[in-house]
Order: sequence, then structure tokens, then C-alpha cells
Amino acid sequence: MLKNTVRQYRKAAGLTLEQLAERSGLPVSTISDIEHGAEPRVLTALLLARALGVTVELLWPIR
Repeated sequence: MLKNTVRQYRKAAGLTLEQLAERSGLPVSTISDIEHGAEPRVLTALLLARALGVTVELLWPIR
């Protein structure tokens, strides 16, 4: 099972949803959906990881 940690990394970086959306180029609604459990497409996951300065594996670790 994949555990979504986007919200944790976003908050640790001190970013709002709007700020992360601006950094990643993704809509706020997409990020919100992901933070609430939606599985992102590969490109979306890569954009979020890059915007947060982490790897995709850190955002979605396999547990």
C-alpha cells in the first residue's frame, strides 16, 4: 500500500496549497485531491516531488 505524504512535506516546507500549486504548475484542486488520497499520474508526482525538493519515493513510500 502506498502512503501519501505530500501534505507532511508541504507543511514541513512551510507552503500553502496555493504556494505549492504555483511552484509545481499544478492546480490547487489536484494537489488537494492527492493530499486526500487520490493517486497521481507519474508526471504529476514528479512535478510535486521537484517542487518540494524530494524524491517521488519519499512522497509515496511503499510500506
